[in-house]
Amino acid sequence: MHHACNTCILHPASCILYLLLTAHTALYALELPDVVSGLQQRYASVETIRGSFQQTYRAPGIRREESGEFWLKKPGLMRWEYRSPEEQLFVADGKESFLYVPRDRQVTVQPFSAADLHSTPLRFLLGSGDINGSFFISWEKEFKPRTQQTLLIRLTPRRQESGYAFLVLEIDVHTYDLRRIAIREPGGSTSEFFLSNVVTNTKLEKKLFQFKTPKGVEEIRLNSEQ
Repeated sequence: MHHACNTCILHPASCILYLLLTAHTALYALELPDVVSGLQQRYASVETIRGSFQQTYRAPGIRREESGEFWLKKPGLMRWEYRSPEEQLFVADGKESFLYVPRDRQVTVQPFSAADLHSTPLRFLLGSGDINGSFFISWEKEFKPRTQQTLLIRLTPRRQESGYAFLVLEIDVHTYDLRRIAIREPGGSTSEFFLSNVVTNTKLEKKLFQFKTPKGVEEIRLNSEQ
């Protein structure tokens, strides 16, 4: 939670100037290599991570927002509980992933290993991957920060088969915590994950990453080639 400073409470105009000055200082006091190094070092020792997320999808004529809670554990375990506007559950147990939609009484199952996780933007949260070796890196100019005291960098894949045009990472200038991941797809649509209440290296129960198809629910199995 962000707390208002005394300057903001007593002198709103001064607060605006203060924020502009501090934002400028924070941005240019860091070089791109320092940001990338700080981000990778921040998550190198992370074994587990949990928090809240808000996911926003934008495409021409479409805007969809969803939110919930998530849990991740090295090397490739995940649980995403979508709670609004519709309940959904995504679980990856290291071998398979399960997408369960209670309203449809249906679960989709497909292969999903740690290697599959590490080929997605979520790998940054578990300290995986060589950012410098995989991306061209630049300051971000199109997207704007969603929180104070953050900066944005753009990562453009060196290999075209990545499945996305570029990524934008919003990073805390003091802690190097990752606050937001934006994914721009080749067709122009954008998915954003805004993260909050994030806690790292807490014990997570094994059952969080286990899924058993409920009785009476249709199970659809997809192979890796579909």
